[in-house]
Amino acid sequence: MHDVNFVHTSDIHSWYLGHSTNKTEWDVNIGDVVTFVEYLRKTGAPRGQDVIFVDTGDQTHGGGLSDADKPEGAQVRSIEYLVMWCMLMIEQALLLHTSLPYDILSPGNHELEKEPVARHLFEMLESHPEIKEKYLAANVFYKPPNEPRAKRQQLGSTHRTWHTESGRKITAIGVMFENQSKTINAGVYIDPVDTIVNETWFREQVLTSDPDVFLLVGHMSLSGEERLKWRNIHKAIREQHPHTPIFIFAGHTHQRECIMGINGETPVRSLGIESGRYLETVGWVGYNLTPPEQSLELSRMHIEARRKNLIRLTGSIDSVFAQSSENVMKPFRELAWRFGLDQYIGCLKNSYPWDTKRYEEGDPLHALNLYRNVAFPEVVPPKDSGPYALLLNNGFIRGPLYAGTFTLNDKCRSTHLNLVNSIPLMKSRIFTVVNTPYDSQPFLSTKVPKMVAEKVAKVLLEPRPKHVQSFGEALSEDSQRPIVQGRYMRRVTAQDDRAALEESSCDALGPSTPLPQLLPHKYLSTFSKGFLELDDGCKEVDFVTLEFLKDRAHPVIEKLIESAHQQCNQTSTGKPVWQPYGTTYSGDVIKDWVQKRTVTQADGTTKCADQ
Repeated sequence: MHDVNFVHTSDIHSWYLGHSTNKTEWDVNIGDVVTFVEYLRKTGAPRGQDVIFVDTGDQTHGGGLSDADKPEGAQVRSIEYLVMWCMLMIEQALLLHTSLPYDILSPGNHELEKEPVARHLFEMLESHPEIKEKYLAANVFYKPPNEPRAKRQQLGSTHRTWHTESGRKITAIGVMFENQSKTINAGVYIDPVDTIVNETWFREQVLTSDPDVFLLVGHMSLSGEERLKWRNIHKAIREQHPHTPIFIFAGHTHQRECIMGINGETPVRSLGIESGRYLETVGWVGYNLTPPEQSLELSRMHIEARRKNLIRLTGSIDSVFAQSSENVMKPFRELAWRFGLDQYIGCLKNSYPWDTKRYEEGDPLHALNLYRNVAFPEVVPPKDSGPYALLLNNGFIRGPLYAGTFTLNDKCRSTHLNLVNSIPLMKSRIFTVVNTPYDSQPFLSTKVPKMVAEKVAKVLLEPRPKHVQSFGEALSEDSQRPIVQGRYMRRVTAQDDRAALEESSCDALGPSTPLPQLLPHKYLSTFSKGFLELDDGCKEVDFVTLEFLKDRAHPVIEKLIESAHQQCNQTSTGKPVWQPYGTTYSGDVIKDWVQKRTVTQADGTTKCADQ
């Protein structure tokens, strides 16, 4: 323990219940993290050591506690009823999360892109001032859509200044990366981050607060252009406070990252950290005070989220730690039970990794291959369908599949939810929504000659340019559509190279194991057995894709189909005509397959779906 210590979570995406009841790399739940913080606070207080608890957004959209659409078999009386059911769970999960003993929280893009979620968040903060005080989003504003006379109002608070138990004064500022093109329909307005240093409250309240430490928190990465925005705030503070420690707590890219010496300052009295995703990582930073002319004594850890690690670091007794954790988890488990997340669907004999394992087309134990080669052909194609070519992207799966019992919560964590915004009635009667690629999608198909289907796939599956780097790096919001749950590809630019020159990595503070993010190529093509057996390129096949990918494929097909019909001496059908392909949504494919294939045998034993 140091004089001041920070525990950091980010991009939990409602994985509050942890990863699995089975043995996995990570077994921590949110109760374990809170218990870890409380133990550190209890042991540090007599020695004058402070423990600050920080979360930097994307609390929702991932696990069942914010995503489950309805219990299997539940009778939905109306679309309005289903919407109310979904929102009730999100509301209660958000309230539980923000009521945990965090000192500072900030929103992520997943709290701001859906109108009902954004509206509830705003209303919750307004009705709970004790939460609003610590929920920081200086450049984020809310105005109810479809209410022209309404005015923009601050979402949460711009900043917070408070004293710790030991008497240290802390000033924190919260920001959100500029994502307004995705949030405007939800009534959320996001001002440029750089503008906050010119705001009256920043100059008259933040810069004059004279704290012992400044915290800059927000759902914004430490990479590329976003690092430059952190730098601008750091620079504005440094002009008035040349020696005060400054710590940045970042989020959004799901990476474990750490930099120190912001803006190349010496001595080093600043550090920035990002702490992974999905409760796979618990970030920890500590520092001891030193004279102003010296660098801070710094430590940082990206703790692998295993309960034994947290117990070891606290020196607690296993049973006592577990009981304290369970006390925290009780309302979360009650909420999960209330909404049927423990509902049994079936079981799996094997585990199927997603982005923690390098993808190979012939790997039967990769989640993607299970989906497209095994589950999809069994549950999606209509009975009268023929050969097909299936085009997917790498965002329709978002998490691994674990061996053992498969519940509704497992379904929500591995594949996307069925948001009812896909239903026209909801779009027209209830609220304005944006159909995003991390919603469960219906499948659509159009009839094309086989040669066209093959050419479309080749065009869209061209390798990424060499200048496009890993998925974990940051991306400007308008340059690529989201690939998968909160992660974006980006182009490496000269500006990004410049951003990497000033700061030092935190390697001198000890090793940190990076989280693997080994996504397959952006577009993935699969051909049915019947398709591969066709020798005639003029034979008509179904070209199948997700609803939101249709607009990618349509112009390519339109360009190719006329010449193909001429080559095949066929009458042109004009523009491609799209029809629903089956009734199963993309987020239900694995669930329906597991349910269909799991069998209770005559001797009472269970044969799992993949046995």
